[in-house]
Amino acid sequence: MAPFRVIAWFRQSMTVASGTLLVVSIASFNIIWGYPWLGVFAASMALFGVGRLASTLMRPKLAYHLSLPRSVAVGFPLAASLKCINRGKFPAINFLVSFDRRTSRKRSRIRRGKASMDDNFQASDPQPIHLLEPTKTKRLHASIQFNHRGTQDLPDILTRSFFPFYLFQVTQHHPLNLEIVVTPRPLDESNDDAAKGFLKSLGEWSHKLLAGDALDYTGSREYETGMPVRRWDYSSWARLGKPIVREYQTPSIQQVHLIIDSSAKESSTASLLETSPDFERLLSAAARVILDLSKQRVLLKLCLTSDQERDEQDGGLLELDTESMLIHLANASLTEPNTANDQIERSIEIAHQAPTLILSNRNLAAYPHRLPRAAKWIQVNSPESGTNEINL
Repeated sequence: MAPFRVIAWFRQSMTVASGTLLVVSIASFNIIWGYPWLGVFAASMALFGVGRLASTLMRPKLAYHLSLPRSVAVGFPLAASLKCINRGKFPAINFLVSFDRRTSRKRSRIRRGKASMDDNFQASDPQPIHLLEPTKTKRLHASIQFNHRGTQDLPDILTRSFFPFYLFQVTQHHPLNLEIVVTPRPLDESNDDAAKGFLKSLGEWSHKLLAGDALDYTGSREYETGMPVRRWDYSSWARLGKPIVREYQTPSIQQVHLIIDSSAKESSTASLLETSPDFERLLSAAARVILDLSKQRVLLKLCLTSDQERDEQDGGLLELDTESMLIHLANASLTEPNTANDQIERSIEIAHQAPTLILSNRNLAAYPHRLPRAAKWIQVNSPESGTNEINL
């Protein structure tokens, strides 16, 4: 099989220019020998051989370094800063740099067991570099957009060199060996009417949660020079015979518990292994809740019923920063309804009387326990069924 592999490799490296040159060589070889066809054949074959040798010897020796954030949302383009370094002794001339789509398709087949019809990502167009001298660095700006959540492997960097004269194409793959977490896309009200209903319910609940005086009364004290006099305590002033001023402070941070019910509709092994559009929509709604509440005056704790690393003592409630919560959502998976019910019950017991928001694809009737008055259950459904919420 070695000769056939060499022929396939040689064919893949050919371009339109080298193909045209080969056709001219074959045509001149089949004509009666003599001037000028012998010279045409010799010149064509010499240029063909020298071009192949030059493209092999002058192929660039490059190294790449990529700067990335911790996570990116599904469907949002990620701006990546790519640093290209020439490690060779010769200058790198006329080459293109891009993300390799074939590695994405190959990894998709390995993970899913069959070929994927759609790519896992969309990347920016190949960027040309005309000359990169030895030991020099060129910084490129590329973008990549992922279509599925989870921890994704970054594709290899593909380098295609066309020196000299675009006769041959020398292709090189540069593995990055990097991963990035792709978080769920936050639910947007422009998606559909069901999304508008959910966001309206969320806004009403958060407004009721944060409603109250802008300032909390902490006590009164004797007036001192320079203190603001907008809040006199006249009753204390009359009783004590000296000017008294009321003092206020900003309200304390409200603690909120967010529970994501990742239970499957059916308690079967097949249903746990396959995600559904309803589950992805649930995670998108959870991402929107996390982003909105993180901007408010609240301390948010997250419980994901499918999180296998949860601590049994705190009921799975994790106090994390916003990005870490979104990363937990990115790696979420379906779980059995009984397991989810037990986890929700433990989390509610730990939360006690603190405000608790539960997002689920199930109706409240599927939950066998009674919820406390401080808990609110929202059923996140598909656009066809609308948004059904239950307030307790």
